[in-house]
Amino acid sequence: MNEETKRALKRFFTNPSAIIGFSILVFFIIVAIFAPVIAPPQLPKERNLERALELVNEDPTGNKDSIIQEFQSYWEDTYFFAEMDYQDMSRLMESVEKFEDGEIEKEVLKSQIEELVDMYVLNRSYYEDFDEDTNGVIRRLRNEYESVVERYERSLQLSEMISDLQSLEGQDFKNEALNVYETLNKDFLNSIDFDPFMIPNAVSTLEPIPPSPEHPFGIVNQKDIFYGVVWGTRTAFQIGLVVVLISTAVGLFIGSVAAYFGGWLEEVLMRITDIFMSIPFMLAAMVLTTILGLGVRNMMIALIIFGWMVTARLIRGNILQAKNEQYVMAAKALGVRDAAIIVKHILPNTIFPVLINATMRIGSMVITAAALSFLGLGAPQGYADWGSILSYSRDWIIGGTSPGQYWFTILYPGVAMILFVMGWNLLGDALRDVFDPRMRR
Repeated sequence: MNEETKRALKRFFTNPSAIIGFSILVFFIIVAIFAPVIAPPQLPKERNLERALELVNEDPTGNKDSIIQEFQSYWEDTYFFAEMDYQDMSRLMESVEKFEDGEIEKEVLKSQIEELVDMYVLNRSYYEDFDEDTNGVIRRLRNEYESVVERYERSLQLSEMISDLQSLEGQDFKNEALNVYETLNKDFLNSIDFDPFMIPNAVSTLEPIPPSPEHPFGIVNQKDIFYGVVWGTRTAFQIGLVVVLISTAVGLFIGSVAAYFGGWLEEVLMRITDIFMSIPFMLAAMVLTTILGLGVRNMMIALIIFGWMVTARLIRGNILQAKNEQYVMAAKALGVRDAAIIVKHILPNTIFPVLINATMRIGSMVITAAALSFLGLGAPQGYADWGSILSYSRDWIIGGTSPGQYWFTILYPGVAMILFVMGWNLLGDALRDVFDPRMRR
């Protein structure tokens, strides 16, 4: 570690803003990492599997037949039609091959698709879209067939696991029965697409319930606020880091290319940047999320598309100052490729203001995402997102007879959001003070 790095680290860890911001972010990182421990997800239970587990823990030897029967009942409920679907789809795919080889007519294949639609093996869109988009339907059928084959093979594997229990006794049977339970339970959770980010319903009443030992932050709209705030920390990091990293990379590419090559290319890229910047950021994000639909991923896409322009203009200004420096001229004279000059020589000397800006933008992106969720345009209802939790408070605080009665519905997610944003802003301010010579005191 060189002397300059040591001095920078010393300035950083003696800077009050750095210490406070770093401490706040470390706290949130710990909460995000240990969210499953702090607020354990309430995993849904399958009755046959839960009954089998009770029998295993009670008396595995005496309950052997009952345990196997419970496992078998789960398999029948879940995979009873897997073999028939596989056979039906296999026959259909044979007809698809014959149709593509010209051995059967289009109407024959269409009638076979209709037959499987009537049997609820395929949804009706395959039949309705067949005439207008035959090739597209065939591609979808191949994907469907792959899923059916995968499901059929999984059913055979699980059936074999259950059958193998018959030959085991004593402790071996108990150990293998527990293993089968874990495998089938994981299969069950995958089949229902369980998402721990969906806040579970804690009560049946919609009216907010004040904090209690069981629910430390209270309950709003049947949702446990503590669970939502804890898992919302993961959502905040996901949105902030992913959106800022990708949008910064896009901005760096566009700004670097524009500044380094100049001319008509710079003019085109900067005018495109100006067009994007002329659109109000929040309005653009709202429109795009409305088009793309609800979901954290779609919201992140919207924020990325309209979040790269500041980085592009910032890096462009820095590179315009640096591209005529002697070290750049020397690299050009030695025949170094343009891409290598940008990446190895120019960016390392100009990127630090961009990194500071990116650090401070993480907080603003989280605020924007929370605002979209608050308006019902971001995360879906019940998702662990601070903005979604705040949106529940509107029904009880605005226009209520005693708004102060439900203070907890807005306090805890609001404080979490404020601290998270403040942590990133303090860290960005500290980095600027430490590493920017013009800001040192």
